[in-house]
Amino acid sequence: MNDGKVLPKSEGKFRTSGGRQSYSMPQSSMLASMPLPSDLPLQDERDSLLREKLDLHSQLFEAAQIQRKLSGPREFRRGCLQFASEVFAARFLPGDFTSFLQSESRVLLAHGDIAGKGVAAGMWFTNLAGLLQSYDRPSSNPAKIASEINRHLCYLRPIAPFATAFLARVDCNLGDLTYCNAGHFPPILLRADGRIELLETGGPLLGAIEGAKFELGKLTLEPGDTLVAYSDGVLECRNTSDEEFGLDRIVAALRGAESPLAQATLMMLLATLQDFANGSPLCDDVSLTVIQRDATGRHLTALAG
Repeated sequence: MNDGKVLPKSEGKFRTSGGRQSYSMPQSSMLASMPLPSDLPLQDERDSLLREKLDLHSQLFEAAQIQRKLSGPREFRRGCLQFASEVFAARFLPGDFTSFLQSESRVLLAHGDIAGKGVAAGMWFTNLAGLLQSYDRPSSNPAKIASEINRHLCYLRPIAPFATAFLARVDCNLGDLTYCNAGHFPPILLRADGRIELLETGGPLLGAIEGAKFELGKLTLEPGDTLVAYSDGVLECRNTSDEEFGLDRIVAALRGAESPLAQATLMMLLATLQDFANGSPLCDDVSLTVIQRDATGRHLTALAG
């Protein structure tokens, strides 16, 4: 009881009134928590920017899913060959790309890098994916496809970016492979006996020289052979000491993988790269493609991944 005395004003403490516990906010705090008329436009603007940011993130996620779908399966088997690929973006959408177009016993593979990073580079991949599909005819070899893509990009200059690409058509029953390296870092072929070959035959990067000539390379993937295509983001990945991963480390990691499965080989290469980076952020997109022929040479039933 207060015996007629006036209680001091509450300063935001709990107090008992009529047998129930209640909370009284100080008048000054109540006023401070109420938005002033002059603050309302600013709050509306912040809310609008937040909604736009969330919408942008949602659209970028959807674009990444479309890009992944256009790239084809991450892992599949056809004939005596296994295929696996992964792409990691340094910023939003990757400029690196992989693509697999399958037709009966043959696969047209494209592994490349579009100049630049982020949304613009990622958007141009949809253009290249469409070109690959339109130029993928039975009579077209990888050198001819590279020539037609180069003509298209040169026509669109200066809007179109430069791009590098390793294009290969593979006979999955025989292991025969024809390829054209259009300015890309040469993929590594690790033979079953331990020999290393670099696939360099081709021509300049795409979109740079109008009327450029592209050559065709040929080889056969023998039982136990492994082919690895990679981007500059793998070579130039840096650790905390600012050292680059480099070609020698890719070769060493490939030799150490010793897995009969293409997907396992790819995961081991990525794990080696991640261990080397030791938490350093990606400075460029990272992509890998692995083609591996069964060591037994058996022709297995084609399975789409």
